[in-house]
Amino acid sequence: MMSSMLWVSACQKTKHVSDFDPIPQSSEEPIDHSTDDTVVVDSTFSNPLLSGGPDPWVIQKDDTYYYTYTQGSKLVILETKSMSELASARRYEVYIPPADQPFSKNLWAPELHEINGKWYFYFAADNGSNANHRMYVLENSSATPVEGNWEMKGKISDSTNEWAIDGTILRHGAKMYMIWSGGDAGAPPQNIYIAPMSNPWTISGPKVMITSPTYSWEKNGNPINEGPQVLINPQGKVYIVYSGSGYWSDGYCLGLLSLKEGGDPLQATDWTKRNHPVFSMRPESSIYGPGHNGFFKSPDGKEDWMIYHARSVANDGNAIRRPYIQQFSWHVDGSPNFGLPSNAALKQRRPSGEKWRKIYNKSGWTVAGFSSEEPNNNRLAAAVIDDNVNSIWITRYSVNPTQYPDHYITIDIGSVQSVDGFVIHQKDGDRKIRELEIHVGNDNQNWENLGTFSLSDVNLLRQFIDLRQTKQFRYFKLVPKSGYDNQQQPGLAEVGIFRNSG
Repeated sequence: MMSSMLWVSACQKTKHVSDFDPIPQSSEEPIDHSTDDTVVVDSTFSNPLLSGGPDPWVIQKDDTYYYTYTQGSKLVILETKSMSELASARRYEVYIPPADQPFSKNLWAPELHEINGKWYFYFAADNGSNANHRMYVLENSSATPVEGNWEMKGKISDSTNEWAIDGTILRHGAKMYMIWSGGDAGAPPQNIYIAPMSNPWTISGPKVMITSPTYSWEKNGNPINEGPQVLINPQGKVYIVYSGSGYWSDGYCLGLLSLKEGGDPLQATDWTKRNHPVFSMRPESSIYGPGHNGFFKSPDGKEDWMIYHARSVANDGNAIRRPYIQQFSWHVDGSPNFGLPSNAALKQRRPSGEKWRKIYNKSGWTVAGFSSEEPNNNRLAAAVIDDNVNSIWITRYSVNPTQYPDHYITIDIGSVQSVDGFVIHQKDGDRKIRELEIHVGNDNQNWENLGTFSLSDVNLLRQFIDLRQTKQFRYFKLVPKSGYDNQQQPGLAEVGIFRNSG
């Protein structure tokens, strides 16, 4: 779903203590009853999930999550079984708008919704001028949003046809509503509006403003209310979590609206705004400008989680916004308790129901062969098994450079082991590998080709490659087949192997 000044007092001090209670931990660490010290149980993950991705949105269908974000020029979906492993997700570019249309450029804050057995992709776009941003919707009748074709249903607007972004859907009772952020040609203030819908692509009545930026914590950078997200508690009470202030400010944060019991969503007086933010920056966690969030359940349905974007540096509105996730709970009055932004330097427990793996210790591993290595700056082959993502292997480029597809590196893990998959860390910057062929064997001469696997274009983060069946081997050989740029000499930061837990 989607979408400089440091105002700690505005977005961190104006609160009641109870609104920032610590969030309970997930299920306990698994107990490994074996005495096997060759593996480490991997039950945690690290934020951020990706090296970029503003305005994150997640929807779950059966056992699969579909994630999207503001890419800008196209609509992209990442498909995964585990949200904590978003870096390993399969990527689909599902829609590129035609040129010279009112919706050809600046595609913002996309959201996926499944309504009446069909998929709808809502997004804001313009023709290159922000003043012309309006909301649009695509339809897809396939079983999943990464299959079939997306058909443009058109612009979705009320009768005023004013500037509009960040559209989302509320289904309440037997009725459906569109909620969005709007203003005067993109100029502040931005308000949040709601209007009735007759179908997923048609607004059928006048809009009603349900919040405007009135508090100081909603006015950092500019007076803005945007990114509305519907949240319904276990008792069925309706909340809207929205983002306040300019996204470029450190004070960008989350506010909360609640619909009174039995209230009419189209009556502005039936909505109550919390007078303080419910989630805001936390310098000690290196989280600045957290906002434009979404929600999802853990795979087993037992836990509630939120996803949001944030920056990791202060006073830099141009810094990259990255997606973070963390668990939340509920206050005794039924309102959400988001707690404080978790420290990105500390690992978090995976969402309940996600697969846990046993990562093999690399002690005793050696490099049994390689095509080439770059001596400048010690870009040597052994770097891929030193447990340090900041040291990297790059194939030779300074003298007699090697070229695709003549690259490989072979690892000897010391003895035959049962393996369910591989762990890959791409290097930072350029020379990332797009396609990687994997071979395994027991004598460093005869090989079984396991196939060619796609890697994501993300810096340093773990990517998991799950094998279709358990393999037993002593050696594995990685063969880069293609890259993400024109550099003919690829590199890797770290490689590893795992077996499944349980």
